[in-house]
Amino acid sequence: MRNFKTYLSVAPVLSTLWFGSLAGLLIEINRFFPDALTFPFF
Repeated sequence: MRNFKTYLSVAPVLSTLWFGSLAGLLIEINRFFPDALTFPFF
């Protein structure tokens, strides 16, 4: 039960960091390639 409580306290922190970094990455992609419906890398 103690491990489960540790998991419940760690999971929100990790998910916040993950989604925050993902949002930052998407913002930076949209800053360099604005209004791109598809990635212009091909």
